[in-house]
Amino acid sequence: MGAGLVPPVLRAPNGVLADARDSWNAGKPLYDPGEIRVPTFLAHAEWDADLPSSMLYAYFEKLVSAPYKRYVQIGEGTHFVMMEKNRMQLFHAAQQFLDEDFRVGQ
Repeated sequence: MGAGLVPPVLRAPNGVLADARDSWNAGKPLYDPGEIRVPTFLAHAEWDADLPSSMLYAYFEKLVSAPYKRYVQIGEGTHFVMMEKNRMQLFHAAQQFLDEDFRVGQ
C-alpha cells in the first residue's frame, strides 16, 4: 500500500493515461463535447501542468449544446487540487453548481 511507504505516496491506475495517448492525443476523441446536452461544470487549478489552461478553454468552447456551462479556476493548485490546501474552493464551487436550478424558463 502506498500509505505504508516512507514517505507515504498516492497510487492511481494508469488507464486514463493510456486512453489519453490512444484517443485524445491521437486526434480521435472518445466522444464529441458538442453533443453534451446537460449543464456542465469544469474546474481547473492554476498550476495544473497535466492539463494546461489552453486545453480546458478549447474543450469549454466545444460545449455548444450544453444549456448552461461554467468554468472555475482554483488558484494555487495542481492536477490534484482536490487533495490540496485550496480544495474547499473546488468543493464549494461544485456544490454551488449542483444546488442550482437549471430548469429552462425560470
